[in-house]
Amino acid sequence: MKKTTTLLFLLTLIGLNSCAQELTCSDFHLGEFYIPTTEELKNFTVISNDSIQDFELQLDSTVTKTVIERKKNAQIEWKNGIGNGQPAYEKIEWIDECTYRLTYDESKMELDETEKWVNQNNGIVVTKRKIENNCLFYTATMTTNNGEELSQNGVICKK
Repeated sequence: MKKTTTLLFLLTLIGLNSCAQELTCSDFHLGEFYIPTTEELKNFTVISNDSIQDFELQLDSTVTKTVIERKKNAQIEWKNGIGNGQPAYEKIEWIDECTYRLTYDESKMELDETEKWVNQNNGIVVTKRKIENNCLFYTATMTTNNGEELSQNGVICKK
């Protein structure tokens, strides 16, 4: 009886320890993720020459989260869940373990003017700020062809 109790206790400790392992950047390379709609997503900064301006976007109130399915060098994004509406298809170029560039995949979807503009300006570079629990906090930055730098902070969480 004592051996059984000790064995159960050890298995519980091992189980808790394996669940408590911290995530790394590579855990965000493949799989299903979501970007919750947060107040932070409303804010972005534009740096132009020597000026810095902060702006607030008007977010679509019907979107509560963006769901992402990521495979190797591509991802598909849906607003409010997989299979909900038209997805956005994006290419991923990994710059290093924690940094990647996103561009829209025009071979899989017709791009609107904003998506074309993002691609013409060399895409969006996403850089890790920190990882907490199952979420990676990031800064997304785009440098336009005329030298402006647009940046926005956000969070992507592993499902």
